Amino acid sequence: MSTPNPDRDELVAAILRASAEMSTSRAAFTQVVAERFGLAATDVEGLGLLAVEGAMPVGRLGELTALTTGATTRMVDRLEQAGYVHRVPDPSDRRRVIVEPVAERTGSVAAAFDPLDAAARDALAGSPDADLMAIHGYLGGVVAASRDVVAGMRAPGGVGPVSPTGGAAGPGSSAPVAASTRGRLVFVTAAPTVVITTDRALGGDLYRATFGGAVPSARVRDGVVTIRYPRFAWFTFRGRVAGERLDATAHWRKDRTDLVLNDRLPWAIEFRGGASEIRADLRAIRLGELTVSGGAGGVRLSLGEPSGVIRVSLHGGARDVQIQRPFGVAARLRVTGGYRSAMLDGTTAWSGGRIETQGAEAIPDRYDIELTGGADRVSVAVAAAVEG
Repeated sequence: MSTPNPDRDELVAAILRASAEMSTSRAAFTQVVAERFGLAATDVEGLGLLAVEGAMPVGRLGELTALTTGATTRMVDRLEQAGYVHRVPDPSDRRRVIVEPVAERTGSVAAAFDPLDAAARDALAGSPDADLMAIHGYLGGVVAASRDVVAGMRAPGGVGPVSPTGGAAGPGSSAPVAASTRGRLVFVTAAPTVVITTDRALGGDLYRATFGGAVPSARVRDGVVTIRYPRFAWFTFRGRVAGERLDATAHWRKDRTDLVLNDRLPWAIEFRGGASEIRADLRAIRLGELTVSGGAGGVRLSLGEPSGVIRVSLHGGARDVQIQRPFGVAARLRVTGGYRSAMLDGTTAWSGGRIETQGAEAIPDRYDIELTGGADRVSVAVAAAVEG
């Protein structure tokens, strides 16, 4: 048993007090900026998020600002009326609205924070790199944990992190379809091995999940399933040394997430922090898009008939990517950042890592597949041609 350290406890308490005071000071500064521009403080916070993360769906903006759906809509209405943002339809789903910042207007609001940012830089100027990394890690952890706590408090009867069913997060979770007409699955942190299948027999459930190893928090809001794993549950290193791609993964436990999605709804899937491995059988659902940011080890996808131009994007590099699609479905493939082998239906990609099936550009229902950051092996083929 460890012995309590009063000095450490006092230091941690002092850090928490300073963090709270810093948060209060920034909130006060934000209020001053808001008054200068005739906005609400939440409007300025929303503009700050859009400046950092870029255009995003209305629902995502509400998630990050911890506002209700109605409050988020009213905030966007105010900002649009004042000329700071405009709404545009999502090119991959015309029923979804994207909020885009107007750069020439939002820039002046961002510039108002320059004195505060300069003061923070001055305070950090004499700190060694190791201390800066520790501070960055602490702040990142606090932000991630705070969002979990806010979501838990918002859940019916919830206090702190809870599962979508209302209880404490456990080795499995699910949520009802309710009024959802479409689903979106988002891994907001790095993920371990993820296996995704679909099933119409889920009935009234939007999804079901089981977790092996580290247990994430899982939330559902307006059909968006958000999964967040605890920090440092595992680590994965991917990189190139002397032209060779190396993958070194250290798992403290055998971590794996198994998800079953209700195939009566169309789905979009997003990995924001990469994954050790992704295996997804999506043949039975209408896929809106699939995005992987942060890289992945192995990726195996089984895709169904597309409706429109469906984008499959993998950013950050990958070791082995195998994608299968139905016979006769058009596809375009582009790989940037270097690769050992990139093939579409047995034909090697030409200069620039680009290749497509004949006439694909003119076919309205197709897959556009893009990999950035390099890959060792990429294979896109019809289902019967994929091995193993």
